Amino acid sequence: MPAVPILALPCQFLTVPINYICRTMALCLETEQLETVQRILSLHFEGLEVWAYGPRLTGVDLTPETELDLVVIAERPLSFEAMTAVEKAFAESGLSFRVDVMDWAKLPETMQKQIKKEHEVVQTVAED
Repeated sequence: MPAVPILALPCQFLTVPINYICRTMALCLETEQLETVQRILSLHFEGLEVWAYGPRLTGVDLTPETELDLVVIAERPLSFEAMTAVEKAFAESGLSFRVDVMDWAKLPETMQKQIKKEHEVVQTVAED
């Protein structure tokens, strides 16, 4: 059997539409969903790196409705206004799953260590 690139592996859902393909190892987002997530992130957190972590990355108990856990990597805590605005944007985005956005600077060190071990970069730092 020929090798299949990991980016083309189907998601591990029990019933999956044929177009539901894992763009990354386990995020299992349709192209349009990933583009929506990245568009919202770039509008609200331009120039900051954003990582995905949690069930969509690990594949544990994964369904198409599984929430997407994101963390914004910033040296200083993000403002309440910025976090509220991005939460509202995701709530109004029409995505079929919830998106939880966390602030790296406000996470406990134990959680930071766990996320560092297993994450996927969703938005990279803008190059000057």
